[in-house]
Amino acid sequence: MKNFAYICLLIPLLLCTTGLTFTSASESGPSANGDFHFTLEDGVDRSVEFNARTQRDGNTTGEMTFSDPVGIPNSGSDSATSGLYVKASFDCLLIKGNKAVMSGVVTQSNVGDFIDHRVLLVVEDSGGGVNETNHDKLTWGVYQLPNRTWTPQDSEVPGDQGALLDWIATDFERDDDVGIPARRSEIIGCQTFSLSSYSLVDVQHGQGNIQVKP
Repeated sequence: MKNFAYICLLIPLLLCTTGLTFTSASESGPSANGDFHFTLEDGVDRSVEFNARTQRDGNTTGEMTFSDPVGIPNSGSDSATSGLYVKASFDCLLIKGNKAVMSGVVTQSNVGDFIDHRVLLVVEDSGGGVNETNHDKLTWGVYQLPNRTWTPQDSEVPGDQGALLDWIATDFERDDDVGIPARRSEIIGCQTFSLSSYSLVDVQHGQGNIQVKP
């Protein structure tokens, strides 16, 4: 249970499309936003609110707030917190069709170990609005950065530093090949996982609406 709370908290949700939306004609750039109140199989009311937008300079701004009254194990002890509150600041946004992936850093939480950890939010816009029967979808998670205490080396090459070098492997015969970096960033971000890898489950009730605007 400690590892569940400390290393990765992943709560998949499927949200009904009824409720508030956020738009601004004066703003430009891809964006995603939503505001929800919902319950899972346990019947407990939860809420999540988020907004993200890519600015003209390419930077992403936005934030997410999640509130869950159900206690979770505290990673530093065997006790449980009195509910869960997480607020995160987004620094990336990736939109493909009606789906959006947002990522950033936890800035506030009643679980101290979550602060400064990475958070992912994935949403799907069903295209509906208030009182629509189509369902929007959402899933999110909090991730601890890996703590690397060793560097891989060739035992037959004293002082081998090959694992610390940077290069990009590309297909020589394809000019459009963007290549694969030798050292991929371990920071959780919008492109860490493919959209097809996220799992979504039904919720019992919901109020809210997702808007994804490429």
